[in-house]
Amino acid sequence: MAKGDKHVGQTDVQGNKEAKQESPALGKKLVDLKEKKGTITLVTPPSWFSNQDKSFVLINLSKRDKDSFADQIDKHMPRSNLTLYVWDDNNFSNLDPFGNESDGQYEKYLENWKPNAKGRDYTWLLNACRTANHVIMNMDYSSNQLRVWSGYILTLSKTFFINSNFDDAQAFSVINRNKIAGIPEVFPKIKKIQQDG
Repeated sequence: MAKGDKHVGQTDVQGNKEAKQESPALGKKLVDLKEKKGTITLVTPPSWFSNQDKSFVLINLSKRDKDSFADQIDKHMPRSNLTLYVWDDNNFSNLDPFGNESDGQYEKYLENWKPNAKGRDYTWLLNACRTANHVIMNMDYSSNQLRVWSGYILTLSKTFFINSNFDDAQAFSVINRNKIAGIPEVFPKIKKIQQDG
């Protein structure tokens, strides 16, 4: 080797410490894998699935809240594999009173809505809440029966809840201080809890 020749990753003969470092070629498959988005496993009753992925229980979120949740996942956890347990109390939250659609479906649904359906498996919901890393619940869409079960769900420190009724929110805050105005508040709060803990 001549006096001025260099090998990649080594200093030259004169002691130059700014020599090039190795940068391995990854190949197309490894580059694709590196840039891969995470996968989402969606679980609804009566099905059950459990794994080691980060997980959320979404209880009675409106269509707008579900869209906002998807946006926040894409922003804060785009490469994470997630399991989502989704509970809609009588599908009440499928119709969003604040959505842009003005087709009258929401008002029609309110006329025929029954507070709770027979045969709902609240055991599934409680197991999902115990299993998941985080629970997000919209109390505005909860039936009377779910409000009973929410007494337990709200005692879990991993539960965040939305409630637009000030008096109800004050009562719930006695057992849970994680009241949020909307989904975008959840991920910064989760990050702060993880940093503090």
